Amino acid sequence: MTAELATGAPETEALQDSLVSLMRAFNRARAKLVAAAETDIEWSAHLLLRCIAAHGAPMRAAEIAEGLQFDPSTVSRQVAALVKDGHLERRADPADGRASLLALTPLARRLLAEQEQVRREHFTHVLDGWSRADIERFAALLQRFTHDYEATTTDWFANRSRRAGSTH
Repeated sequence: MTAELATGAPETEALQDSLVSLMRAFNRARAKLVAAAETDIEWSAHLLLRCIAAHGAPMRAAEIAEGLQFDPSTVSRQVAALVKDGHLERRADPADGRASLLALTPLARRLLAEQEQVRREHFTHVLDGWSRADIERFAALLQRFTHDYEATTTDWFANRSRRAGSTH
């Protein structure tokens, strides 16, 4: 079943308002988490560490930038700070001696484990009282929405910019 929603439909407006509220709540929670953290790293640096951890093996900076859709200069700056602070180490790339791979240090692994534990505890608290079926349904719908959002956003903005450019 496909829903045909017009721009400004009440269902769409309610969803947009809820998502904006959720993003604001996440930003407030993230700020509290960062303020309470023992290790002071920027949010983008945290995402970089999580990317490497999720990959399960050392990575090149270019792979990280591509995976996170970050500008390579941002990744380069974050990598330099994370190496300096002992969260990342550079290793020679066995496939190309001129390149280096970035690997998590034990310090970074501890940091990520602590933050993951806090995140799990927080979501367990948030979802207290939800049925397993509600959690599974919400997770499936949110995953679907996120996929569709990411899949269409870049093209939609590009097409919108072209349309706007052709009217001037």
